[in-house]
Amino acid sequence: MDLLDITPDRLAGTWHIVCSSFPLWQGDRRTGATFTYSPSARGAAGPPRMGDDVAYRTKGGRQRHIRGVDTRLTDRPGSVYRWRGRGVLAALSSEWEVREVGPDDAWAVIVFSKSLVTPAGADVVVRADRLADPAVIEEALAAGVRHEAPPVPGWRPA
Repeated sequence: MDLLDITPDRLAGTWHIVCSSFPLWQGDRRTGATFTYSPSARGAAGPPRMGDDVAYRTKGGRQRHIRGVDTRLTDRPGSVYRWRGRGVLAALSSEWEVREVGPDDAWAVIVFSKSLVTPAGADVVVRADRLADPAVIEEALAAGVRHEAPPVPGWRPA
């Protein structure tokens, strides 16, 4: 497996979760899930960081957010990040890695490790501006099969 160099700048923007092995995204209680990454201004010292906003709609139609900060673990090979929650979630953290990307970074596979409150798994995400491209969706769905991440019910944006 080739190691990827996926920087916060390459991840910047909004991505829709189209496939996932994460139980939170399967079923009809949470739909339309997205990740929005916002690179932080990098100071002279310290690893690259970015804001991380996971948004989804509840069954009742309310928009919810899970916010955190991702720090690139530059001492590890590949594109590994540590997520740490914000606010009441500040005590929680997990590690994740970009394992695969499509042409022009139109889609990506994010593999995450088990944490205190979540199982290990994989998400396949597609950039918001590429959701209407059938070729991109076909590639992303195929990546979901490779990573044992089934399509997410209701992934299409409203």
